Amino acid sequence: MIFLDFKSEDIVQVGDKTRLDVTGSFISDNIALTDIEIAPDNTTYISVFNSGDNDKWFLDWSFSTSGEQVIGVRSTDGTNTVNQTYTLNVISEIEDNLYSNDSQIFAIENELKRYIPSGRNSYKNIHREAQSRILNYLDRKRIWNDDGTAYSKDQLNLTGELQKWSLYETLYIIYSDLFISGGDKFAAKLDDYNKLRNIERDRGAIRIDKDSSGVIDSNSEIQDMKTFRMIIR
Repeated sequence: MIFLDFKSEDIVQVGDKTRLDVTGSFISDNIALTDIEIAPDNTTYISVFNSGDNDKWFLDWSFSTSGEQVIGVRSTDGTNTVNQTYTLNVISEIEDNLYSNDSQIFAIENELKRYIPSGRNSYKNIHREAQSRILNYLDRKRIWNDDGTAYSKDQLNLTGELQKWSLYETLYIIYSDLFISGGDKFAAKLDDYNKLRNIERDRGAIRIDKDSSGVIDSNSEIQDMKTFRMIIR
């Protein structure tokens, strides 16, 4: 029996390189697989079999349009064939609305160009994680909309004030991963960006588009960060 195993990012930006991974696929009996294919558009299948080397059963791809993408995977042992579809959410740069970018990273840490993981050509996924951490931090401090809901990413950073927080958060995440894999040579950088992130995170106030108008009202949409204490839920 053939078992397909598909791994990918949950979200990817239009034009960003991503890896469609089926290396975990296998067959349960003594008959070997003879082919495994991936169709990024669920129509045109591309073989990734590579002479049976399952470490190479992946396809690096870039999507040119946004929306939910249906990806087809097909495998055969020469007699039996299994087909399965999977979905991946592709969003535009505007929809993604990341608060920092790779150009800002490389302006201060050019060495990180060579540490971009295989299957990617950017750190956009890490900028996205940094954005998520910022939103989660505000939520945990109970800085909410008037109806008690958490602020969305589009209500923040209209003036670019969270850019440094996002940048240092991104660098902290990157160097955390490098420290785990590379050891002490990254320890100083990890400590530096932890401190810089904390300085930006502990800023006195932030501007929030509370009415989602797309414009910051200077009289009512300045949030004092020092009057809230951290709430651990």
